[in-house]
Amino acid sequence: MNSPTPEYKNLKISLRNVTKILSRVPETENTTTLHHLKVQSFVFLAHAAFEEYLENLASSLMKHSVYNYNTKSQINETILGLITFETVAQFDKETPRKEISFRVVKNTKKYLNLAKTNHEGVISSNHGIKLKDQKAILLPVGIDPEEVDIATSASLDAFGIKRGGFAHTFKIQTNDTRSSVLAATHNIFIGLKSFDEEACRIMSAKAAHVVV
Repeated sequence: MNSPTPEYKNLKISLRNVTKILSRVPETENTTTLHHLKVQSFVFLAHAAFEEYLENLASSLMKHSVYNYNTKSQINETILGLITFETVAQFDKETPRKEISFRVVKNTKKYLNLAKTNHEGVISSNHGIKLKDQKAILLPVGIDPEEVDIATSASLDAFGIKRGGFAHTFKIQTNDTRSSVLAATHNIFIGLKSFDEEACRIMSAKAAHVVV
């Protein structure tokens, strides 16, 4: 994987396309209901584009990493993350810790593929870009959004909150304008390059960790 990834390139195209909905909307004010609806629609669609990017990036990193483990016995932070999160998820009062540890060591490949399947379920059921959503999607594949770029992570969280606010009210927002939402999405897009580069770093580091 090299940055920009296909996922990042697709995000750029998606944002360019959804910007068209802001046609004829004034830069700094919403003077009509139609202007507000266009700004609101843009936020919904940009939110969906960011959500799709995070999900696809995590899915691609996971698929590449698990494939390399299954075929070449290579491990990286994604493999370690998947196994760790799956192990934690299986802990309960009725199952002794030693038994779970034995399962992981004895059947690592089978256990890892179970972890992959379960995380695919997490990704497919995701519906947001707030911090909790970012962590649910990215931490199990080895990417800590706050550690990689805390400013972008916070901006995504704020954008997710904004989208939620729009979803629950029709009131015309005078502070959310064409200019402000375009600036917010552009800054997030630029910031997400660091997420993209981190995913590529994890993949490129695979050769340094080989199961013997």
